[in-house]
Amino acid sequence: MKLIALFLLLLGAVSAYKYAVFVPYMANSQVQFCTRVAEVLANGGHDVTMIHLSHLPDYKTDVKIPKNIKVHRVEAYVEGLTKALLEKEQSAFIFKDTGLKDMPAMMSMFSRFGKMFQDGCRNIVRNKEFMKWLENEKFDVAYSYIYSSCPIGLIHAAKIPSWVWLNSGALMDFVAETVGVPIIPSYVPPLMMESDDEMGFFFRMKSFIGHTLMTVLHRRMTSNGETQIFRDELNDPNFPHTMDLGAKCPLVIVNSNELYDLPRPTLAKVVNIGGLGVGFDSAKPLTGEFKKISETGKGMIVFSFGSVAAAHDMPLEWKNSILEAFSSLPDYQFLMRYVADDLNDRLPKNVHLFKWLPQKDLLLHNKTKAFITHGGYNSMQEAISAGVPLVTIALFGDQPKNSKVAKKHGFAVNIQKGEISKKTIVKAIMEIVENDSYKQKVSRLSAMVRAQPMKPAERLLKWSEFLAEFKTLDNLEPAGQKLNFFQYHSLDVITFLFIVIFIVFYIGYRFMRAVIRCCFCKKCETKTKKD
Repeated sequence: MKLIALFLLLLGAVSAYKYAVFVPYMANSQVQFCTRVAEVLANGGHDVTMIHLSHLPDYKTDVKIPKNIKVHRVEAYVEGLTKALLEKEQSAFIFKDTGLKDMPAMMSMFSRFGKMFQDGCRNIVRNKEFMKWLENEKFDVAYSYIYSSCPIGLIHAAKIPSWVWLNSGALMDFVAETVGVPIIPSYVPPLMMESDDEMGFFFRMKSFIGHTLMTVLHRRMTSNGETQIFRDELNDPNFPHTMDLGAKCPLVIVNSNELYDLPRPTLAKVVNIGGLGVGFDSAKPLTGEFKKISETGKGMIVFSFGSVAAAHDMPLEWKNSILEAFSSLPDYQFLMRYVADDLNDRLPKNVHLFKWLPQKDLLLHNKTKAFITHGGYNSMQEAISAGVPLVTIALFGDQPKNSKVAKKHGFAVNIQKGEISKKTIVKAIMEIVENDSYKQKVSRLSAMVRAQPMKPAERLLKWSEFLAEFKTLDNLEPAGQKLNFFQYHSLDVITFLFIVIFIVFYIGYRFMRAVIRCCFCKKCETKTKKD
């Protein structure tokens, strides 16, 4: 019996794969998603290492890493750059309506992010100890995040045989373009564009321009510079461009779900795992002050801008409007994630501030009527899983589009940043709590997600093991990647057919004209002879 047990143990050890998960160690939402991915792989019996690429010395997270996951931290600090500085720069525009006049400041911030990743990448590649460790670990598969192409270069340099492009939200535009996913601007808007898939002429034009610019900007701001870093630091002028490596990516895993994302063309190599690790079936009962609040009034409304946007940085006008709106609805209790103390001396009785919220437990509570959110993708997925309708105040990034998608599915009311007032907030909340259709639609969507044939964790694990076994999946690469712009859109064929049709019509026209002239001339000659 002992021999059988030992055999089974050895069999499990032999069949286990080694996975590396690169983590952008700079935002809780990113660390949490990567941890959920790593946890599924580790619970599947595999050897998993999370590689924290740390760019900001003052960043700390409360995300707990399970004990069965190894962690390897790499310092890639950029001199003079801190999380506090980035948040200050970010807060300068995320809480206001942005227009063309704000483009220079926004581009400056994006450039700063690009430079941060490039300088950090250079520090990583120069870390010979880490580079040697990465190669010696002999990982079977590595997971690269989307914010930088540096992990792609690291994977290639370390000779890791296979890798996954991990999207922490919906499929990124430049990733889709790189791997050959069809992009149809007429009904597939860019990720950062505030629109759903039903667009008029003006929005279709914005969508076309946005898709065109996105790939160009990504190459200029990140991948071109990072590719050059590998060529310089490794003394290899022939090191492949990271986006050329990306084009050969065997598998793209996306934190989205077909049931609530916008329908679009896709590829077999794109695997959706939206809702991974949400785990709302295991929500805990409320305790302490949260339980006391839940027992008061008609219901609770949760307010949170997530881990990226700091609610205490809101303009004073926003804070006043929010407090006045909440105060005018005394039948409901408002629980806000808010880390500062500047509102404590003027809080209405029905408004409660917390530096941390048990968001999962609150959303699943039967007295929670609505969730006021910035429209982050994780927040939207948590609301869907819990069956709670949304009031969205989209701030930046993909949040405006997420908000539009939620509205299209009928479980959200959108408030524009430029329209924040007591009146608009009260109107949005009352629309949600008094109109049962919002609750009904999100509950139906929640039931569909729970009943989907294959769970996100199962998809992730099965595809990851499949990739680790076969390493490359060339048979999933679309031929469209090898076509140029004119061939891909059949412009050469359209031009050729247009010319052929023009020639046929022209010849037909000349022939008919000749026939008519001939007939007319004969008629004239006959008439002349008679005369």
